[in-house]
Amino acid sequence: MAAEITNPYQPNEPVATPSMLFGRENAADWLERQITSANARTLVVAGPPLIGKTSFARHAGALLNMQAITLLVSLAQVEPEENEADLTINAVLQAVIAQLTPQLHTLNLIQPAQIPSLPQTASVLRWMFNQAAERLGDTRLLLFFDDLHALYRDDMALASGFLSLLAPLLDECPRLHLVFVLSEQALHRLHHPLLSPAPVFTLGPLPTDAALNMVTVPVKNILRYDYGVTKRIVEVNSHHPYYLTLFCHTLLNRQMHDGWVNQRDFDSTLLQILDSPIPPFTRIWEESSPVERAVLSGMAAIQGAHGPLTQQEITRFLQRQNPDAAPHTVQTALQSLAQRGVLRPMGAISYRFHVELLRLWLREHTRLEENIARVDWAGLAAEASPAGQVVQTPPAMQAPRRRSRLRPFLLGMVLSACVLASLLVLAWLGYVDLPGAVSLEPTPTLEPVIFQMETPAAGASATAEASPTPAATPTPTPALVIARPLPAITFMARDREGEGQVWRIYVMNADGTGVTPLTPPDADRTAPVWSPDGDRIAYVSLQDGNREIYVMNADGSNPVNLTRHPADDWTPSWSPDGAQIAFSSLRSGGWEIYVVDVACIAAPETCPDRTTALTSDGKANILPVWSPDGQWMAYNSKASGNWDIYIMQADGSNPRQVTQAPENDLSPAWSPDGSMLAFESNRDGNVEVYVVNADGRNPRNISQLPQANDHGPIWMPDGQRLVFYSNREGNWDIFTTTLDGQTIVNLTNTPDRDEQTPSWRP
Repeated sequence: MAAEITNPYQPNEPVATPSMLFGRENAADWLERQITSANARTLVVAGPPLIGKTSFARHAGALLNMQAITLLVSLAQVEPEENEADLTINAVLQAVIAQLTPQLHTLNLIQPAQIPSLPQTASVLRWMFNQAAERLGDTRLLLFFDDLHALYRDDMALASGFLSLLAPLLDECPRLHLVFVLSEQALHRLHHPLLSPAPVFTLGPLPTDAALNMVTVPVKNILRYDYGVTKRIVEVNSHHPYYLTLFCHTLLNRQMHDGWVNQRDFDSTLLQILDSPIPPFTRIWEESSPVERAVLSGMAAIQGAHGPLTQQEITRFLQRQNPDAAPHTVQTALQSLAQRGVLRPMGAISYRFHVELLRLWLREHTRLEENIARVDWAGLAAEASPAGQVVQTPPAMQAPRRRSRLRPFLLGMVLSACVLASLLVLAWLGYVDLPGAVSLEPTPTLEPVIFQMETPAAGASATAEASPTPAATPTPTPALVIARPLPAITFMARDREGEGQVWRIYVMNADGTGVTPLTPPDADRTAPVWSPDGDRIAYVSLQDGNREIYVMNADGSNPVNLTRHPADDWTPSWSPDGAQIAFSSLRSGGWEIYVVDVACIAAPETCPDRTTALTSDGKANILPVWSPDGQWMAYNSKASGNWDIYIMQADGSNPRQVTQAPENDLSPAWSPDGSMLAFESNRDGNVEVYVVNADGRNPRNISQLPQANDHGPIWMPDGQRLVFYSNREGNWDIFTTTLDGQTIVNLTNTPDRDEQTPSWRP
């Protein structure tokens, strides 16, 4: 019977059925929101190679809850006309009509026999959608154009002309929505009125639960797994659907007769895969310049480097092999590899491989010494030229090195996006078991809360020591940040005993090392939040007698009061473009949300005139935070009687309730792709970290420790981990957790000091 099994994992093909499409509900939910709420007529779904764009385009209709018909046109299948060397507009339109005709006919939206013979192919296409519009009724029609980048040429004339001919279809068919699917690298190459304003969703690695389901569900009646094996499969493939499919395909072929997978089977399968060429990895290597190959080999060779590596760490490692490895040359290669999608920038000038399997494959197939020797380090440093030219030099590849034992594969600890000063609000609610709760009712003065958010401002700020000026060289190169490469995280902390019991703003590295105070111990400064460019920090200060929003440089210098109002202002949050800061304020008598233009920092006395109210309903609106695309804002409100999470458009319009539990849900934080919200809730009696879809569906408890209170979740940049602060080990520390809650790490671990409200540097 086992011999008759058809392997459901086909790594080189789009998934055949919707049941094999895992973890893309968030993309479908986004499509539905953009269409039903914003009436977006054109939309873009982008993503890196092999992430499953075509699979999503084929089966998105099965994930939609709204009444809609989906059509699919594959532009990668378009071929030139006879006697033509390249594609023409006419060939593209004819191929589009040929693919659409049977689909529209099956749906009874057109009759092929009635298609007129018109001199212009574009006119035929318009006629087809005019006919479809008459029969659609209230049903929406979603037309997916897969692989739009297949039409890209150097002058972009073909793609631009094609888009221009599609624009009239939107007039012919008012219920039509065009969804363009293309590669992430091609996203910004073409500027066209139909494409440029369109909202964009970027497909990325799968959420943990979806990745685990992808491993187990298709073979639930065929294979069983030892404890921990499925997690290792997901981690070594970095939640990437293509590499998960490749691994599971190989594993099933090996184990289908046994019906069982243990740790040794995992190791054997991994070795078999690492022995193989893996075409995407081979292509990455062949397209890399000598210096990029050296950087890749070096990153793969650094022992224990399962997570992000800083530019400085990579440079130092390469310099130990060759002292001529210049920081600027390494920096340029890293940036080029990140632009190509080979590496993933993690903020604070750190990088990681886009998939852990690539790191392991490089260790097996490349020789570090040979690749470093092939680079003209001195010449590159003298020219200060970017890496990226592919030199016709045979890559230093080798036969895979056999190992008797594989090391365990764990995800590196990486921390995530901005966080707000949520603990303050929890004290307002009184469900945190610490002294000094604060009422949210408008009162002349607010008492200190859990972490005593009485934030006197940064009168005298600690200033980081300036890095020394590099010695002159014959050919100047751009200055490199080397003095403090990783304040990756900013947070607030205070000593538990002694004279240092005031809240100060600190920075530390991504692994919890290098803890450095930015503000002096003379008064509380709290709720720090990195600006999107990582150059400044917004925070709350009490130095003027009430709480104000301040901004200072990343080294703690030059604090400036942005709010300048006698009422309390709290919970700052940067817009994604860094142009505005949203905050909560009592200035109208109740808590409302405002925004201030950061440009007023040049003339701070003008800031009050550049402040705008977004809410004014008197229902206690606090803790605003922008969505990654800047179009929406999540916040907390008591409009329903208890604290719930709401979203509204960034101009304050169209408010919608996301959570509806009778308990309190607070401190929303958008996932990097905008599809989910992390938050904290006391719906279990204590305070726990939850994650919910952006539309309020599928809430789940991540932290799950009834004996503790867990607060202020923020996302790591790739959306696979959360950072939060908790008293689970006695005092307040900063922790990381995977989305399944199985791997929790204490980053700070300081019994004599409390740390709270972490914010990840972009």
